[in-house]
Amino acid sequence: MDANWRTVDETDLAATVSQGEIDAFRADGPTDGSDPVARLLVSTVDAVRGYISCNGAVRMGPSGTIPRGLVIPAMDYAMGKVLNRIGVPLTDDRRKALERATDLFEKISRGEITPESYAENGQLDEDTRPANAPVFAPAHPERLLD
Repeated sequence: MDANWRTVDETDLAATVSQGEIDAFRADGPTDGSDPVARLLVSTVDAVRGYISCNGAVRMGPSGTIPRGLVIPAMDYAMGKVLNRIGVPLTDDRRKALERATDLFEKISRGEITPESYAENGQLDEDTRPANAPVFAPAHPERLLD
């Protein structure tokens, strides 16, 4: 099984914004020859990791990775940067997605929500489980319903 944290790439961004919007963002990029999309993805991952590190209850994954469950909110966050640069107004749906992503990251940083800790094989154990994760009692076979 793969690790439960991963890198993001342009394909992830293309699931949130159109290829035409990505191309316009790239065309409006810096003149130093660097790829603005790659830079955006790096800065987005860095921002998400910053929110996570404030939580204090998460075992961080390797540099440049985020929990799989935060990839879509991270791309919603990046979408706001793309559309702002190319001058495309946010639709109501896109505005709500950006607000939900930002709200999620703020809750994570305050410890109200704890994302999954890094586990190389994708399986959490007692060392990788967040301290505030719920613990469920094992099922008792003697408690079968009639």
